[in-house]
This record gives sequence, structure tokens and C-alpha cells, in this order.
Amino acid sequence: MDLLLRVTSGPHSGEEQRIDRSDPFIVGRSSRAAFPMVRDLLLSRDHFRIEKKEQVYHLIDLGSTNGTKVNGLRVERVMLREGDVITAGQSALEVLVFGSNPGGTVAASCVGCGARISPPLLPAESGSGESTGVIPPGDIDALDANLCSACRAMRRRFPETDPDFLIDELIGEGGMGEVYRATQLSTGRRVAIKMMLANATADDKAFNYFRREIHVLKNLLTPGGKGHPGIVEFYDLFEVDGHYQLIMEFVDGRNALEWARLFQPLPVATVALIGRQLLSALAYSHGKGFVHRDVKPSNLLVMGPVHRPRVKLSDFGLAKSFAEGNLFSTMTRQGDVGGSTGFLSPDHIREFRDVKEPADVYSAGATLYYLLTNEYPYYGFNPRQANSYELILESPPIPLRAFRPDAPEELENILQKALQKQPRARWKSAQAMSDALQELVLIGQS
Repeated sequence: MDLLLRVTSGPHSGEEQRIDRSDPFIVGRSSRAAFPMVRDLLLSRDHFRIEKKEQVYHLIDLGSTNGTKVNGLRVERVMLREGDVITAGQSALEVLVFGSNPGGTVAASCVGCGARISPPLLPAESGSGESTGVIPPGDIDALDANLCSACRAMRRRFPETDPDFLIDELIGEGGMGEVYRATQLSTGRRVAIKMMLANATADDKAFNYFRREIHVLKNLLTPGGKGHPGIVEFYDLFEVDGHYQLIMEFVDGRNALEWARLFQPLPVATVALIGRQLLSALAYSHGKGFVHRDVKPSNLLVMGPVHRPRVKLSDFGLAKSFAEGNLFSTMTRQGDVGGSTGFLSPDHIREFRDVKEPADVYSAGATLYYLLTNEYPYYGFNPRQANSYELILESPPIPLRAFRPDAPEELENILQKALQKQPRARWKSAQAMSDALQELVLIGQS
């Protein structure tokens, strides 16, 4: 199956390009791109690429300045189908399947992977008996009739979910649940599905953490259903065989630990930009009445190139509402400490159930320190050793420039303030710390 990209608006309107090869096909302002659109000055030089794998095409944004949208939604990576509209820079491009059947009709495509299928699609019927061309999302027979044999077989390999979602890969697992990447068949949107394990060893605790995350993510949305761009978005919730499934935004990136290893040592301006985005997400969450309580590099999902990273804060399973006094209060028993030891604030250790916004500010500071140095802020600190809590409570943090002599003194001071033992000695808010990092971002961009 070959694709045809046809420019429908913008400086290159009317131009088209056929994609008939498996190697990456780059679209951008560069004259060396496979589809050079040199007159669209809002395109990045290499704006996005299209890759073909097993007869399926995916669009991947290349960290473009203004982003890439498919059917109006900004994307990092998405499968392309007949009729999709790509918007980039000043231009819109229509996606067409090149060629047709002998009768002149366009070949039917699998709603799961986009490959050609036979027999053709079975449209739903309206009450009058006329074809509407729309498949009801919950109609599994109609949806499966529009899947190729490979996608039908794939559905059987993974746990049962709502029939409108086709799971294609397990992308994360832990003691309490699993996360799968999936495609919503009725929209083509890629999503992440978080499922609580049916045989989790701590069923009650697992269920409560899962219930907490659902509550928090729903309450972080605006009345119009939108969330903060730096927080993984909540879409829907299902119950299958008595177990909840949380449908969330799929973020096609890496956690900050994995991402940082690709670019060590990370530039100061890059970490300052990551910090600004993280702190903006925390300020939004705090404004809605929630403390995250588990800020750490592995809960940050990072996309894009090293000079222009984009960040999403994830995993609100330990989040707590400080605005609704006793909400979930029974979940944290006396002496419980949640979160990852290397990024815990002294407040977590003293009284985890009562931590407030300054605890997130501390953890954000510890996270940025680690991304810059690949070290914890305390001499001899090992999160697995028995004295780890003692070091957090009593030891002064090692100055940043002991590990990163290239870092400006201003950044060292910002992190030192975030890592103060007493909450009142830290930045007054996540927004205040974010504002302090702004000049470092501007220096890196100059």
C-alpha cells in the first residue's frame, strides 16, 4: 500500500508526493527533505517523518517548533489512514491511499492497522435501513468485521477491554497493574490503558491507589474536559469483569531517566526547561487542591529533542487532596511513607499523610539535581541503605557545582533553596521556583 500526500492549503497548495518506500520519508522546510516545502516558513527544517512498517504508515513529529496535528489533534506519533488531514506550519496535507480497485473504488482498510482488507468494510445501518458509514463503538461484531485477520488475532492475545479499543502492546507493568498501548478504533486515537491486576497481592491497597488516581485525574480536568498540557490526560473509565480500566493519553516518549541517558550530560538549559514544565504542572495541580507526593524522574515522560524537550507528569496514584480534608485519609496509616526514597522530602518521612505543596517543590528540586548530575544530593546516599532517611532529615545537600562545575551559581542556589529541610525555607510555591528558572531557559535559547 502506497500513500499520497496532497497539499490542500498553504504556500504549496496543489502539490503532492507519493510515498512508495520503506525508508523514513521526511517533510519539512529543508530543500533536502523528501517532500521539501521551502516556502512554508512556519515549518521546521525537518518537521515530521513518515515511516512504513508491515504495510502500516506512522507519522512521527521531529520535535518541530510549532508541532504537528492530525485531524486537529497535536501528535507525537500516530498511525495514518485514508482521509486523515495533517496540519503543519501554514500547510494542510490530505492523506490518500494511492491507486484503486478495478471498479474504481478505493480499497477498504483495516480500522486497526490501515492495511487493505477483503471483504470490504461493513457500514452500520440507520433506523431507516440506509447505510450511515459509521461503526457503533460498542458493536464488537461490526468492528471485528473491519479488522484484518492479524488485528483480530492480536485482540485475542491481550486482556479483554472495551471493543472500541484494540490493544497492541504491553508498555509497563508493576505489582499492582499493567499499562497497554491501544488504538481507539472509532477515532484512530492512540491511548494508554491502565488495568489493575486481577491477582494483585494487595488487592485492597491496589484498588484504592487505582481509585485515587482516577479521582485525581478526573478532577484535574476543566469543566470543558481539558487538562494541563504538562499532565497526562484522562479520557475515560471502564469496568470489565469487576476490574477498572483507566483510559489515558498515550505519550510517545521515555521516562526522564531513560531519556536523560541518551544525552548525558544534559545541558543546563535543557534541565531548566524540563523544570519549568514540571513546576507548571505542579502549580496547576496545587491550584486544583492536589499534592502529587511522588515526583521523580521515572514519573516524568519526556518527548522531543534535547534542545526542546516536552514533559508530561504521570502517575497520580499517591496524590492527595489537601483541599478536601479527609478524602482517602484511611489509605495512609501512621508510619506509612510513599514515593521513591531518593526523591522523598523530609516532610514525607515526618508525616507522609499530611504533606503539602512544599513536599512537591522539594521532590522537583531533587529530580532536577539528579537529571543534571546522575547523583543524589547527599554524600554517601544509597536509597537501599538503612541510613537513607537519616541523611534526608539531617545531612546538608552537596552543592550542585561539585558535580557540575559548568552550572551557573544561580541554578545551584535555586536547587539549594528547593532542598531545604524545613518547608517554610523553600520556594513559596512551584510557580515561584519556575519563575526563578526562567532566566536560565532564556540564556540557553540565546
